[in-house]
Amino acid sequence: IAINQTMFILSLSLYFISYATIHEIAHPNYSSFAGRWKTLTFLSCMINCWYFLGVFCHDFFLSFVLPESINKKIKKVLDGLFDGIVCPAAILVVTAFWGLYYYNRAAIWPLKMDAIIPPLYNHMMHTLLAPIALVELALYRHHYLSLGGGLFLCTAYTAGYVAWLHVVRNVGGIWAYPIFYKLDFAGRVKFIGVIVAAMYVIFFAQHFLHQLVHGGEVEESSVKKQKQTGKVNKGKKGKSRKAD
Repeated sequence: IAINQTMFILSLSLYFISYATIHEIAHPNYSSFAGRWKTLTFLSCMINCWYFLGVFCHDFFLSFVLPESINKKIKKVLDGLFDGIVCPAAILVVTAFWGLYYYNRAAIWPLKMDAIIPPLYNHMMHTLLAPIALVELALYRHHYLSLGGGLFLCTAYTAGYVAWLHVVRNVGGIWAYPIFYKLDFAGRVKFIGVIVAAMYVIFFAQHFLHQLVHGGEVEESSVKKQKQTGKVNKGKKGKSRKAD
């Protein structure tokens, strides 16, 4: 639980740093339509913060006052969000940002940005997300949704953000990222296609890592079936939170 509390504080810090820095930047992209809400980094920081807030409230308060059946449903929702959105989005932000940064820094983070956002804050926004998600994945066994359910959440989030990018472009008249101005239509399609493909690769990779660390996924339906037949395996590795 102490680890959960620490990770919640870290994710909360990400939010405040992102809010304080991006909100104050004198840059057309951040002072125009949708402000900071059009960047995947800020959205991922917010989602990360909300997720760990939910985990924190569940572990420290709700698990003591709510019936076990409700606690299991809350845990299932939290685990589903982590599986389909929180973990893949966090790792995508880090890999996409730093990949583009080292390939063509001017396209994603011009040198002048260092004078606006110090490198330490930059790492807080664009580096720390992935370690937080990976620590959560490594330390706790998550009762994932079915593979189809996780893919649905991942697809909905990805498609929703791609649609949001184009809403910002059509309504606000700007692209959320400078690199889009340098690409033609075909280039943007390829670029978005690579990002979407990376999101799915990360989704399946985190499933593999979870299985590698914890000895396989545990879906709620399979647990119920095992309980009914009296064959629940008591020797599974990994921690589970109170509602398990």
